[in-house]
Amino acid sequence: MPAEMGWGRPYHFPRAIIHVDGDSFFAACEVAKNPALKGKPVVTGKERGIISAATYEAKALGVTRGTSIAEARRICPELIVIDSDYETYGLYSRRMYAIMRRYTPIVEEYGIDECFGELTGLKRKLKMSYEEIAQAIQADLTRELNITFGVGLAPNKVLAKVGSKYRKPNGFTSIPLTERERYLADTAIGAIWGIGPNTARFLNTHGVRTALDFAKKSNAWVKETVTAPIYEIWRELNGEMVMELVTEAKESYQSIQRTRTFRPATHDPEFLMAQLSKNLEGACAKARRFELSARRVSFFLKSQSSFRYRVCDLTLERPTNVPSDILSVMETHLASLIRQGETYRATGVTLAELTERAERQPDLFSDPAKLAGKARVYEKVDELAQKYGKNTVYLASSMRAIAEDRADEEHHHEYGTSASFAENAPQRFSGAHMKKLFSMPYLGEVG
Repeated sequence: MPAEMGWGRPYHFPRAIIHVDGDSFFAACEVAKNPALKGKPVVTGKERGIISAATYEAKALGVTRGTSIAEARRICPELIVIDSDYETYGLYSRRMYAIMRRYTPIVEEYGIDECFGELTGLKRKLKMSYEEIAQAIQADLTRELNITFGVGLAPNKVLAKVGSKYRKPNGFTSIPLTERERYLADTAIGAIWGIGPNTARFLNTHGVRTALDFAKKSNAWVKETVTAPIYEIWRELNGEMVMELVTEAKESYQSIQRTRTFRPATHDPEFLMAQLSKNLEGACAKARRFELSARRVSFFLKSQSSFRYRVCDLTLERPTNVPSDILSVMETHLASLIRQGETYRATGVTLAELTERAERQPDLFSDPAKLAGKARVYEKVDELAQKYGKNTVYLASSMRAIAEDRADEEHHHEYGTSASFAENAPQRFSGAHMKKLFSMPYLGEVG
């Protein structure tokens, strides 16, 4: 393999790729804009009832991302809980990209808290080694943003990601091509960018525990055993540059949320699931409109008596914007949120860790034909929604919630409008809605 590429002699950096990754970025932004919070246990996510980021002081006390706020307060009574401020995080993110672009024009805005940059060929221009350039970027980021970053330097993106996480927080790790094996030996296969938990478990059954175990597998074995995206990761672990930087600037949502408050409050699991299903369909439709897919989803129930949120946060095996991919997982966890004797007045679904749809990769066990078929179905669903209005076609699991909405709409039109409206209302067939003159059949649950 091309571990030692380049005209018969080894190269430390045939390509020089830097990856910068903000340390607890959302929480760090809150501390940066309010220095009085420095050194204190701070978390974000108050608005969702679930922690989206935690400072290292909070983590040291046992508070982690994905924990409900209520549970986190029990663990750490002195916890400082803050609403997420995505507008501010976006501003810090743009400043991060701008600082990187002072050194190189080739920058990939991979996420709100991380980016890649290409440093290849800049040593002479900047009169510094690649390591010195990377450390200068790290110093500028910390000084100007008051936020620390993990920084990795390597011959490709996968190895650079290994480096940026190797010495968290505020660490710098350089992985020359000829030294990569010692870093891969210290890295679990499941910690490699792009290797999901199912793929990691599968590789474990073949004796692959570390990234080095995987890198040492033969080309023939890897091509025969794993999917094409995992094969590309294997090639990068062996030193090739396969995944080029995507340099188009990204302007996209960092999360998408749909909520619904209803009366009367209810304890009925089927009704609550219908509301969550409708929330999910709406969020996924917006994600598809902006060509985004979600790696994480959280959903909540809001109680009537205490107004407290009960939240479940899920990490998906692969990014998706198809509601039927997520629905069965949500149904499995809903029962754990419902408490005996408690009624609920609102539901909500949030899609997070959004990526461009072009970046979606099937996992080891996905059927590409089935994924493509679902994508085509939802292209037609979106076309019909564009032409006839939302909820023209919907999942059977959403039917009770949509029927409730339509009943409310009928009640509003019949009892909550003026006489002049009634006089000027268009003639309709019995049972038609003002929003549209006919309704298409609902789409049954897609497996």
